[in-house]
Amino acid sequence: MPALILGRRGDVLAWNRTGHALFAGHLDIDSPADPERRPSIPRQFFLDPHARDLHRNWSELARIHVAYLRLTAGRHPRDARLAELIGELAMRSSEFATLWAQGEVADCTAADVDYQVWLQPDSPDHRLKVYTPRDASSADALRLLATGLEPDTRSMEVAVRTGRA
Repeated sequence: MPALILGRRGDVLAWNRTGHALFAGHLDIDSPADPERRPSIPRQFFLDPHARDLHRNWSELARIHVAYLRLTAGRHPRDARLAELIGELAMRSSEFATLWAQGEVADCTAADVDYQVWLQPDSPDHRLKVYTPRDASSADALRLLATGLEPDTRSMEVAVRTGRA
């Protein structure tokens, strides 16, 4: 199953091979290990044309992503990197700017596939998301995605052991 470890800004700290294939197969699989190249789900969602094509309900998910970033900004008002991300998205994406101006605040609770979130009490800014199929067609799609991928949990295990996740 696809799995990602995300930071509070939606930055990908680690992913397994299927998670990589699902969210950013066009990026280097090792990019989460490098803070300078680390993928950002919100940045990809609004600025990467590949991401828009991945979601059949992009408009609904865009609203949810923005509402979650607003929730996070309220929880961490002094987070300069979060403010930079929001500013970049507002300047480079008119859709983001429009949604941000609407002022919606909500937790991120929807996706094209179902997922489970594991939160660590001692590390509340990190979350592990494991994606599971919603229905038979989603299960088929995830099976097709995983076809040919070799199992690799090494990067997630290393991130967890070293505290980078």
